[in-house]
Amino acid sequence: MSDITEKINPLLQIDTGFRSYLNAYTRSYQNHMVDGSLDYAYESDFAVRQKIMGLGGSGKLFKAVNSQDISAEAKHLFMKCNQVGPLKYPEIYDIVKKCAERLELIVPIVFIREDMDRALAYSIASDLIEPCIVLSKQLVDMCSMDELTLLIGCECGRIQNNHCTYNMAYTYLNVNKNVYRPVERSYNQAVGSQLYSALVQWVRYGDITANRAGMICLDKPGRYLDLMTSIYNKGYVDFYGRGQKDIDFPALNLKSQEIHASASRSLKADALLTEIERYLLASSEFLYCQTLYSWRSDVEDIEKHAESGQICDVRTSVIIGNGGQS
Repeated sequence: MSDITEKINPLLQIDTGFRSYLNAYTRSYQNHMVDGSLDYAYESDFAVRQKIMGLGGSGKLFKAVNSQDISAEAKHLFMKCNQVGPLKYPEIYDIVKKCAERLELIVPIVFIREDMDRALAYSIASDLIEPCIVLSKQLVDMCSMDELTLLIGCECGRIQNNHCTYNMAYTYLNVNKNVYRPVERSYNQAVGSQLYSALVQWVRYGDITANRAGMICLDKPGRYLDLMTSIYNKGYVDFYGRGQKDIDFPALNLKSQEIHASASRSLKADALLTEIERYLLASSEFLYCQTLYSWRSDVEDIEKHAESGQICDVRTSVIIGNGGQS
């Protein structure tokens, strides 16, 4: 028996699964894990993704996305796009390194796409390729360095929280004409109504997690609302096809302060808020959360008495409009 054991190739015992790969892709990953997800992640984000994986039709859709769509996207990027590095787009490379350091990631691959006629940032990752962040040349030209830091930080957060496959699956829903269209679409079946609704619901929650990651990456997290409204007001249309050019930052900032001053039991958000304004306000609640300052010990707590992550999530749920439910 011992002779047989000695002849087994030890390399076969290595776990090559994607989840294990992503865990290895971080340095202090375990220090920020709570019940299977990162401590800064919005709880409803993880809960709804778990629900999605149990819905009929999700297996086939995600298999097509992982094995074909993302691979085709990566092939296009490596063949047609410029890769960011110390000599090419060095300013962006420095931003990526800073974001990776603050989120405790190995520096991801970043591409600049010149074959797009819109300002866009997105990320891809699967079992077959290393995580990549993609920025269109139009976005790079449009945004300031601080704005790019926020958007790149958001995409690092999507990579870190395994959002990429869900984002690519969302492109099959045809929610609006501006949703990103991948290089290849291999899934040719109709998406069931339950899966459709769950993915649309998840996008709102995934946004919260990604924006929290972006805040962690900013030199001054308190500028989050200012920077994000500026990006949208410049004509930015996000991966999901949403845009809004008339966001009044002073009014939204005042609304954010009013909301935070409200006790949790009496908290409510204005019904007249647009979808984008609502998610920006919900995301900005993280500025008052202890978790932000556990990631960024160099940043001073705004009010000297930050709320717990659990309370932050409850308040976020009320603002985003799910009544505290996932």
